Amino acid sequence: MKSTPRSQSIEEAKGPAARLLDAQLAAIDRSQARIEFGIDGTILDANQNFLNMIGYNRDEILGQHHRIFLPKDKHDSVEYAEFWQVLRNGEFHSGEFMRLAKDGSQRWIQATYNPVFISDGTIEKFVKYATDITEKKKAEAALAEATDLANAANLSKSEFLANMSHEIRTPLTAILGFTEILSDNLQEPVQQEVANTIRRNGEHLLEIINGILDLSKVESGKMTVETVRESPVQIITDVDSLMKVKADGAGLSLGFEYIGAIPETIQTDPTRLRQILINLIGNAIKFTEVGGVRLITRFLHDEQQPMLQFDVVDTGIGITKAQIATLFQPFSQADTSTTRKFGGTGLGLTISKRFARMLGGDITVVDTRCGVGTRFRLTVATGPLKDVNMLQNPGAFFNAENREGTTEEEEANIQGIRILLAEDGPDNQRLISHLLSKSGADVNIMENGRLAMEAALAARDDGSPFDVILMDMQMPLMDGYQATRRLRDQSYTGPIIALTANAMSGDREKCINAGCNDYATKPVDRKMLVSKIAKLTQGPELVAASTA
Repeated sequence: MKSTPRSQSIEEAKGPAARLLDAQLAAIDRSQARIEFGIDGTILDANQNFLNMIGYNRDEILGQHHRIFLPKDKHDSVEYAEFWQVLRNGEFHSGEFMRLAKDGSQRWIQATYNPVFISDGTIEKFVKYATDITEKKKAEAALAEATDLANAANLSKSEFLANMSHEIRTPLTAILGFTEILSDNLQEPVQQEVANTIRRNGEHLLEIINGILDLSKVESGKMTVETVRESPVQIITDVDSLMKVKADGAGLSLGFEYIGAIPETIQTDPTRLRQILINLIGNAIKFTEVGGVRLITRFLHDEQQPMLQFDVVDTGIGITKAQIATLFQPFSQADTSTTRKFGGTGLGLTISKRFARMLGGDITVVDTRCGVGTRFRLTVATGPLKDVNMLQNPGAFFNAENREGTTEEEEANIQGIRILLAEDGPDNQRLISHLLSKSGADVNIMENGRLAMEAALAARDDGSPFDVILMDMQMPLMDGYQATRRLRDQSYTGPIIALTANAMSGDREKCINAGCNDYATKPVDRKMLVSKIAKLTQGPELVAASTA
């Protein structure tokens, strides 16, 4: 057998497989930090990458125990003992670990601990390969801190908006309510006009508040949409009945057209779709002085994503290309002169666009010419249309529905209903009491939650319980939430309707969770409130009309 020449290197004497393994290990060693430990934790070796990462030189760590890289309070910890037990069991271990550098600074590493076995299966040592992820951890911590700050800011903003909503809506309830009462008792045209001016401005202020709250909900991710099957023709019919008076008042025509067949029903959020259309048509009317506004509806057939397209076309002032860039930004309008002349906050289009996207579509400006007019385009997803009829002549169906819908709704009947009104504001006490008494109810007033609770329990125990409690949720001594919970704790089963000036996301759920059966916001909508009372006290089959 030929012997290996003495000049031949050990490397050359190795077989191809061994040389390949050495090359792979050398490549790993160049790219990662490496350190080796004996089974007792004594440091046996470390490469330069590890020394650079941890700040020691080789002589300072050789022969030392691995624990020198840990804070002293971790040396005898259960966690550290379990870490070594896993390794001594011959198990591979990996993860993210915090270690201390020589200067005491924290270094985060992504590491793998690998047992090395000798031929008889005994563990010879452990080899750890590590990557420094300190900067990554710092970035994650900074992001988490920024997220916490943002969440705190959003919470503060939500609390501020909730308080603002309550403080503004409460007096608005009295302003709008007493204006309605005043209008019913005025004969002179000039006096009627004054009352109508107060009402219009109050409603405008309420519209601004609602817009700000809606935008806040959308931005915080708390605004949700429901998906139900609804007739788009019925939605358009509703929009027509709501916007016709506004168009007539402005001396404009308001037309509704269909191009081709459209689905009899679609899956959407009818409230949000109706809100978008009302906003787009309302804006078109606002910025049009002569001519009219048209809503053109067509179905866009697509196997993957069928859509409904609504074009709102006006003969108004038009928009420049430069102005379109900021059109959908909050509190923006085409220019400051527009705000001065036509008013508004610029929130409507912002909210509508975000709602449209939540409904699977969008809003865009597809055509506009200054002094000629503008065409806004709204698209929304229809949802699956399997087995849905296509209306070949939706315009005829719309006209029939529109004619049927012209009859004014009959108000629900609450004649003789005994109501306990818990309300601390004197103005709102008089207003709500007057509105409900006018509808035939017998109203008893308590000025705080404690008195209301005591009165409700006393009436029940005397065998003459109130038919319904209207519970203001923010009152002195005991608020509506506490009063409702205590009533339920004492087995009070009568219906309770929450009255609140808060209209933020989650306020309704908060009232229901406290034990209320229903929820109404301020300013009070008399017909809706009467309808809710009738439903809870008489059952839906006895209610003449439903506005819930």
